[in-house]
Amino acid sequence: MPVPSERLAGWLKPKWLVAGVALAAFGLLLSYDVRLGLAAGALLGAVLVVWFYIALRYGSLSGVPSVRTTLVERAQQQEANRRLATTRAGSAPQESSDPAQRP
Repeated sequence: MPVPSERLAGWLKPKWLVAGVALAAFGLLLSYDVRLGLAAGALLGAVLVVWFYIALRYGSLSGVPSVRTTLVERAQQQEANRRLATTRAGSAPQESSDPAQRP
């Protein structure tokens, strides 16, 4: 059964961790060499623009509900329905017929 993805350490999403590391690397490169830092900043900016376009067009910022979230909710609903059916039918599941005892 699919389970919802958990955040890193409970409060930090991995994308923010990656963004923080990228900014730290940019700062280190900028302090080491200005031209190298500017080149890294341009590359980081291009990646950010591409990510933002994809997020707006197809991803979480487009407003379309996530397929994964829908699947998780559907699986949880089916599990709840099975539990309810089991409690309504009795606590023990019904025995299946034995093919050896058929006429």
